[in-house]
Amino acid sequence: MKSLSQTMSSLPLPLKAAVITIVTLLFSHVLVYDLMSVSFFSPMEKASDFRFSDFYTIVADDRAVSTLDENIVIVPVDGYTRKDMAHVLDDIDYYEPAAIGLDIAFAPPANPDDDPLATTLAECANLVMPVRIAAEGDTLHTQHLSYYDGIVDPSGGFAAVNIQGDAKERSTVREFTRSFETMEGHVKSLPYALVGIAFPEVAKKINERPLKDEFIQFASRNFDIIDPKEIPENPDLIKGKIVLVGKINNAGDLHVTPLDNFTPGLIIHAYTAATILSGKFIRELTPFESYAIAAITCFLIVWLNLRLYDSPPGPFMVRIVQVAMLYFMILGGTMAYIHLNVDLNFAFAIMATTLGVAACDVYIGLFAKNGVCDRLAKLFKKSNTHSI
Repeated sequence: MKSLSQTMSSLPLPLKAAVITIVTLLFSHVLVYDLMSVSFFSPMEKASDFRFSDFYTIVADDRAVSTLDENIVIVPVDGYTRKDMAHVLDDIDYYEPAAIGLDIAFAPPANPDDDPLATTLAECANLVMPVRIAAEGDTLHTQHLSYYDGIVDPSGGFAAVNIQGDAKERSTVREFTRSFETMEGHVKSLPYALVGIAFPEVAKKINERPLKDEFIQFASRNFDIIDPKEIPENPDLIKGKIVLVGKINNAGDLHVTPLDNFTPGLIIHAYTAATILSGKFIRELTPFESYAIAAITCFLIVWLNLRLYDSPPGPFMVRIVQVAMLYFMILGGTMAYIHLNVDLNFAFAIMATTLGVAACDVYIGLFAKNGVCDRLAKLFKKSNTHSI
């Protein structure tokens, strides 16, 4: 044991730092902690479901820079009757939008023979009507939501209005799916279907990307929200735009996003369509990249800690460096997220550097002269001497 203590304590400084770093990284995996989240930075009501990218989104949205989307318009119809809805859709259709997305399900009318909405839905150009994708075991099925689904064939077809994150109650919505493979066939999501109709060249480029969940970019985006009564006065806000029609005050369709706990599903569809139109998608770090960053930062802080350990201001200097590293991780990560569309998740690196300092204390306590191993070796030798 004394031999081990002497060997470990006599290792060159870089090698000591490497050993401690490897042990620290391995130990991180056995901790009961979600390395993909940093609840420390989250509001209390989001602490159970918070990711590093949420922090970046909040910081980005707090900037003075904000963009009013020129391609997407929202028309809320809360409290409108079927007759009112028919008039609203007729007005929208008259001013030639690029596409109309309807996010409302209708029950059977009281009088099917006197229902102008059925005619309007059938005649509305570039109209996409909603369906929901439901899981039954390992398969997905298309659920038609509305009475009109069986009697109207919308010009733009049907699309899924599923909001990613609904599988877990009150989970945060961060991602969207372009399309779903169901037992009934291929079903596009509502935002993707609308972009495909309004801007087919954009949809064609996105089709070249692998079919996977993508991050929704919520930060620094605003949309025109038009009262239906003001549509005739603002034809330029409709012509050539994607128009989303639905309810924004429906308590059953409010979702948690990185920016808000009560975001209407219709607004989330607008953010999703805007993300698709931007063509800028967030890239996450690969596991290798996350490990590499954690290994480098951990090694640096461990090496510095060992180098300054015997110096009176050493521990203080190490803490200063730790705080500075944390600050530049957050600053650099935010800049990369905003300007380069890269999600630098430093959660693993922050944990590794924190544990690395503690691991240095353990290493020195075990293998230093008169450390734990040294004392155990002396006790063992003394015990053997008494036995003889």
